[in-house]
Amino acid sequence: MAARSIRGPSPRSRMSALQQLNRTILLCRDYVAETLSDEEICRCFQSLQVLCVSDVSNMSSHSGQTALVTLVSLLSRMGMQVGIRVPDVPMLSPQPPLSGPSLSKALLASSETTVAGTTVCCDPDFKPDLIFVLGNMKIDSVHPASWRLTGSDWYGALAMKGIGHSQPWTAQWPVGSMVSAVLAANEAFKFVMRRLPLRNPGDQVFFEPSRSCNWNFDPVHLFEQGVDFGQVDVISGGAISQACLYALMRFPNIQMRGRVFDDDLTSASNLNRNMLTLATDVGSSKVQVIAQRSGPKLQLVPIGNRFSGQNLKLDRLAPRVLVGVDDIPSRWDVQRRAPGWIAVSGTSHFSVSSSAHSPGGPCCGCLHPVDDPAGANPIPTVSFVSFWAGLAMAVRLFREAVASPYSSGRQHLWLTPLRMDQPHAAMWLPVPRHRNCPVQCFASREL
Repeated sequence: MAARSIRGPSPRSRMSALQQLNRTILLCRDYVAETLSDEEICRCFQSLQVLCVSDVSNMSSHSGQTALVTLVSLLSRMGMQVGIRVPDVPMLSPQPPLSGPSLSKALLASSETTVAGTTVCCDPDFKPDLIFVLGNMKIDSVHPASWRLTGSDWYGALAMKGIGHSQPWTAQWPVGSMVSAVLAANEAFKFVMRRLPLRNPGDQVFFEPSRSCNWNFDPVHLFEQGVDFGQVDVISGGAISQACLYALMRFPNIQMRGRVFDDDLTSASNLNRNMLTLATDVGSSKVQVIAQRSGPKLQLVPIGNRFSGQNLKLDRLAPRVLVGVDDIPSRWDVQRRAPGWIAVSGTSHFSVSSSAHSPGGPCCGCLHPVDDPAGANPIPTVSFVSFWAGLAMAVRLFREAVASPYSSGRQHLWLTPLRMDQPHAAMWLPVPRHRNCPVQCFASREL
């Protein structure tokens, strides 16, 4: 089905959007008909109009506000037009990269700050293609494509109207609210894909709407006095690391100090998924952008070098390390030099891998003992896939800090979020020791 035109992106802004969305367009090309041009795919994303609605009660909690902000950001980074109908309430906690005392004003000010031609508006004449309702707000809409976002501290759910039990957003911890937001963003992406002709009609099953879906990271005892993560180093300033830090800075009463390593500059194509990055940051150092937007909870020193144990003239790595790197040999290098616990998250097209590794146990070399063959360059990506990888890593760090890590049977999470309504969309797995571990970790040497 051809995308309908909308008032908004000019030819010049669409040209910029092509650069900014090129990684997402590449991902679509895994499935869409080869006859489609990049411009047609881009236009289909930019023609989608998504309405997000909520009321005062659901916007009076940090979790409710985080659900809305995260959803709007994920949608905007796919080039979609977003309408909001929410009350003008004070922002309860900082929501970087947004700023300002008022939640709705901050969201409206984010219009066209990510992908060119992507707007956030409060227009009574906004004609949505799909609607997302936050919490238990009652609406009279009979729109066929509408979902409700609900959840609790660690659990998030999405359901079409009339399915399941709706509850208000009252949770103190925002993990469940970010889960519900990323589930919703996935549905918006699939809506666009259903408008595009596919190479193989059988692939339509991957893009069918989920009538209801949910995900639970499992509850953890919460410490009202706060949690200090201590020294944590972050390897890479890219999409996964930014999603992880985006999530962490929304955790209440936490503190962290450390460094972030990356030698890369922000490019236009990063705007489709880097959650702390705005269009004005293009050309700036990724680590500088992160350092500026992470404080005061996360005090990160920017290190404008690519991490390499062979040429890095700095102290040893911190006791805890977050690795948001898809390159497998780079993960091995970090693992060899990490004195303590590390978490690793990566993505491949629509799939996410997240794991944690403690001294003496199977390491990331045991999990990925062989380097992947050279893949596409640039790598196809989309906002909600990178966000899943970062959120999973943030949860692992928190559980490690409060001495409540996942069991060995859940050391590795493999998740393909296109159809979270299916039973095997996500799998918790152990990491076995590997005799040919390239890191030659202690666990593998025992074999």
